[in-house]
Amino acid sequence: MDVRKVQMTGKSTFIVTLPKKWAVNSGLAAGSMVSISYRSDGAIVVTPPGYKAPPRVKKLKCDKQIDELRRNIIGAYVIGGYQFIEIRGSYIPQKIKKEIRGMCHNLIGIEVVEETDDKVVIQDLLDTDEFTLEKGFKRMSSLVFLMLDDVINVMKVKDSGLLNEIIARDDDVDRMYLLVSKQYINRLDSNRVSKRDELNLIESFYYRLAAQNIERIGDHAAKIAGHLNHAEISDNVLIQVMGLGKVSQGLVSHSVESLRHSDTDLANKVLKEKKDLGRKVSEISQSPAAPSIEIILDSFNRISDYAANIAELTIDLSQL
Repeated sequence: MDVRKVQMTGKSTFIVTLPKKWAVNSGLAAGSMVSISYRSDGAIVVTPPGYKAPPRVKKLKCDKQIDELRRNIIGAYVIGGYQFIEIRGSYIPQKIKKEIRGMCHNLIGIEVVEETDDKVVIQDLLDTDEFTLEKGFKRMSSLVFLMLDDVINVMKVKDSGLLNEIIARDDDVDRMYLLVSKQYINRLDSNRVSKRDELNLIESFYYRLAAQNIERIGDHAAKIAGHLNHAEISDNVLIQVMGLGKVSQGLVSHSVESLRHSDTDLANKVLKEKKDLGRKVSEISQSPAAPSIEIILDSFNRISDYAANIAELTIDLSQL
């Protein structure tokens, strides 16, 4: 670490000299303009004019099972900082290339830019300043809210097409969750300062935890949709289950709102209503007509658990 002494010129201007070696290597001269970025932890980053970081390339070998390669690609994507992911092998079959293209479709902001017999190159085209962690969380929440809305509607109309649409939308939630995870890692890297992300590091951590709960809620919404086709539900029980769906949807919406607006009163309301929903689930479960919808009831209960987790994160974060 290079330590510099703060000096003062005139009556109110503070000056810190720059290391000569760094200034020369950066092409600075008298009158050069540098950019200064402010970090939430109080530090600043000084960037020379026209600076562009050399592209980082993650190199992967295509000599393993496709599942292992998929996990490595997703890991490199989430860790971020790589402009390119280069996959090499003595010969890459078309089947694996097709799988790689499919993976890129499920990861926001990347695409295949080069293919040869022994190489596939993926480029990350996402502008991290344009899509902040907070925006990603908001988008995830909206998708899950709509999934739950459709779950309630499909109980009335029993539309198989809508059921399939709910299940497919869970893939969009998963894609968004990976992007939120990627943005969180970016937020931790002092060399990648976002000019538009207003969350501090602690807030980013809690939003990342909340996003994980939203992703789980999406899974259960898709699970409910998958079982509605096979469950035999009497009209009386159906009305009760639809009521559970509306309450669950409200819990999710309120928990997200409590986090985004630091509303601890609303968070505590979610925790109270979560207990009420648990009692209702227990009552319906004891009905003679309930066994065929046991999985659906369990999923609504889990959804309320995840909403309560987000409410508790709100309360924790309010202590800052």
